[in-house]
Amino acid sequence: MTRKHILIASLVFVLLTVAVGGMGYRAKTDALAVVTAQFNQQQLLLAEKIAGDITDHFAFLRTCLEGLSLMWREQAAENGRPWLHVPAFSGILAQWNVAAVGVLAPGEPQPLFFDASGTPLPNTGLCPAACGDILAVAGEPGRIGVGRVFSPQSGAFAGRRLVAMGMPLADERSRAGGLVLLVDAVAVAARYAHDVRSGQTGYAWVLDDRGVFLDHHESAFIGRESLAVRRERDPGIDWSRLTWLIHNRVMAGERGSDWYVSGWHRGRIGEVMKYVAFCPAPLDPGREPGNRWAVALAAPQDEVQGLIGRLVVRQWLLVGLFELIVFVGFATVMHLALRWNTTLSREVDKTARELLGAQEKLIRAERFAAIGEAAARLSHEIKNPLMLMGGFASQVRRHLAEGDKDAEKLTIIESEAKRLETLLNEVRDFTRPAAPHIEARDINETVRASLAVMRPALEARGVEAAVDLDAALPPVPHDADHIKQVLLNLMKNAAEAMEQGGRLAVRTGARDGKVRLTIADTGGGIPENMRSRVFDPFCTTKESGTGLGLAVCQRIVEDHHGDIRFVTDETGTTFTVELPLSPPA
Repeated sequence: MTRKHILIASLVFVLLTVAVGGMGYRAKTDALAVVTAQFNQQQLLLAEKIAGDITDHFAFLRTCLEGLSLMWREQAAENGRPWLHVPAFSGILAQWNVAAVGVLAPGEPQPLFFDASGTPLPNTGLCPAACGDILAVAGEPGRIGVGRVFSPQSGAFAGRRLVAMGMPLADERSRAGGLVLLVDAVAVAARYAHDVRSGQTGYAWVLDDRGVFLDHHESAFIGRESLAVRRERDPGIDWSRLTWLIHNRVMAGERGSDWYVSGWHRGRIGEVMKYVAFCPAPLDPGREPGNRWAVALAAPQDEVQGLIGRLVVRQWLLVGLFELIVFVGFATVMHLALRWNTTLSREVDKTARELLGAQEKLIRAERFAAIGEAAARLSHEIKNPLMLMGGFASQVRRHLAEGDKDAEKLTIIESEAKRLETLLNEVRDFTRPAAPHIEARDINETVRASLAVMRPALEARGVEAAVDLDAALPPVPHDADHIKQVLLNLMKNAAEAMEQGGRLAVRTGARDGKVRLTIADTGGGIPENMRSRVFDPFCTTKESGTGLGLAVCQRIVEDHHGDIRFVTDETGTTFTVELPLSPPA
């Protein structure tokens, strides 16, 4: 797999990640919109439930007044004074947040009020002009009127927020009279709204027709104008949206949902965006539409988002898990592909090297065959005449007087004949080597025997021999005479490369199932133009050399199924011979 493929695969993975992330974000946004709409709908249903309960509460009190009107007529027929029995119902009505019951006897200017125990109350501030207007409807006995919220400035209920419900009545003599219920507006609102929760921390609040809080989870807000108390609490908040919302939607009697920004929420300080649902709670439906309260439920936006937080977390966990699986799979595939590619490249290189080696061996074998054929002819054609010439020259030289000039010439003929005979023997050994006799032997002993032969020549050249033999080596399959020939040749070449003396390092060791023999010198290295041909037959830089030494070494090592190689530079040359520790099958 090339870098181009890796780059393309990485780009595809990144695009897949972006696509999955985009779909996840879109899913989160859609889920948030759906949950927000459902949450607002839930808040609206709760607000309508509270508003309905408040409306039903006042409807029940109207029913109570109608029941009392029946008692009024019955008592009027019996004794003519029905108003005297009304206070007995004060305790029952108190359970429905009626703070006081008032009775207007015929001909009296003001009602007489009784508390829950039936005890008369001072009339101061209990029946304002609005209360009188309800009872003074001429010609409409039995009509029940519901007043707006008011707060007496004095008297028993000073500072409390009340609603007056009045019903004008008349006896059989058409004398005017009536009943008045003073309803605790704050108690009614708290009865149905105070303990209602929206979500975890959302709460309800109730406003009267003037925008004053009748119920709120913060008691300090009750009885205060809703916008004024908020501005007083935190003047740094922009309340313009809430102001518009209160005036144009909530107090206008709309039913719906919206949002606004607050400066706190249940002890948390700071700007908080809240969702709010609201609806009207009419007190006198069908008769006075403007006489209505407003019920609202508010909850912070982050809490609504928290409702889907776990869902979103799970969603992203699934996305992350999917991405992790894809990434791990991608990385695994890439790793395996790269590993396979590396292994394949290594195997291809190995095969190529083996093929190249086989080709070189084949070429070498062809050369050897040609040389062998030539050597056989040379040996047949030259060796016998050469030996005769050398022998005749030796015989003639022995019969000449000492110091004779012809004796010197005969000596030269004799030495050159011997040199040519040696060359023919080397060619014969190279082209027709004896088969190695491989046995498991101590390779270190073979090295020591070779060093013992070479030590005088090394000392004569001023070469120091440094020997490091691994004593833990097991017996190594080899032909001791043949390997000794290799070592002697390598040591001889190393010694000749160090004309001014130097250091010869000989080491043995084992690695990867093979034993290594290393011969390193400190000569000037092999010339660069000769490095590729050092193992070729007749390749030499010496005037007296035949160029067959390293070729013979390579032939012997290959016959042992081993390998010979070298590294060289201007500081010296190191030859390494590797032999298998186990004989090949």
